[in-house]
Amino acid sequence: MSNQETRNASGLEQLETEHEALVNLIARCALRDQKALKQLYQLTAAFLNGVAFRILKDTEASNDVLQEAFVQIWSNAASYRPDKARPMTWLASIVRYRALDRLEKEQRRANLFEEEGELGLDQHSCTQPTPDQVTDQSQQSAQLQHCLGTLGEESRKCIELAYLLGFSRDEIADKMKTNVNTIKSWLRRGGEKLKLCLTNLQLEAR
Repeated sequence: MSNQETRNASGLEQLETEHEALVNLIARCALRDQKALKQLYQLTAAFLNGVAFRILKDTEASNDVLQEAFVQIWSNAASYRPDKARPMTWLASIVRYRALDRLEKEQRRANLFEEEGELGLDQHSCTQPTPDQVTDQSQQSAQLQHCLGTLGEESRKCIELAYLLGFSRDEIADKMKTNVNTIKSWLRRGGEKLKLCLTNLQLEAR
């Protein structure tokens, strides 16, 4: 395990020990307590920035996504359900959706510039999400939390660590004190159930 991976793993473990404090801070954000938002940022920003960086591989873009994510966290704090998801899972899912959306936009923009030769355009324009996109991301996050709650403990934790927080199979096996093949099995079974749950929710929403 690299030094960066070790820091990430230890950072997550430290945050997990502050579960109640994080739940309380999110609840206070829902009551529009700006001091709570600042404290939440101070506690989690470094780790969440790492979540964004694993996807974007760019420091400036990761910082931008983190700021956008905390605006959304502030706006949607009242929707957080501690009985449905751990606080770091909820926070990381928002950052992850933001980062993936940013990555998709950058790829589309790069393709447009290449096809049309519009290299003189401002490549950093239109990076702010529209209200509809924010709503969609919030709905996707809520659906994900619901479906994660339907999984068994082992599969749920594996999926959170692998797909939301970016840990490798080896890291997860080390953290959960088991072998990589078992982790793969939990991920496969959990992933199948999660996909079915999300598909059903999307069909119901039509």
